[in-house]
Amino acid sequence: MAVSTTVTGFVVGALIGAVATAAGSYFVFWRRQRAETSHLRVALAQELDSLEYLDELVESGAYEGVTTAVETPVVYEANAGELGRLSEREVEALVEFYASLYWLRDLQDPEDKKERIDAVVEQRRAAIDAVQSA
Repeated sequence: MAVSTTVTGFVVGALIGAVATAAGSYFVFWRRQRAETSHLRVALAQELDSLEYLDELVESGAYEGVTTAVETPVVYEANAGELGRLSEREVEALVEFYASLYWLRDLQDPEDKKERIDAVVEQRRAAIDAVQSA
């Protein structure tokens, strides 16, 4: 009987240890994921802020200059596969803005598309709001 109690004690101890280890590992994993998501938001927000020059060009009516001034969105392209970490609202706003940014970069004749170009400015601001308010 004493051997059975000892074996049961070892089994219970091993189970408790395994559960504690798994819980601790999951907590570390969860914290790392949260930190990575937070860093992704910060990087995207900074890239969106760096594109403020587009607002200034559009507001001054320099539509021709806008199409040639668009820079490649490095942070977005490098992290496109990680967007699933963000909320649906953030993903929607980011994809909408960056799709418009690519359109703007490839635009040949901006004169007849001023309203859509103006919308890119609003989409950038919406993307900033989405990322910063998360």
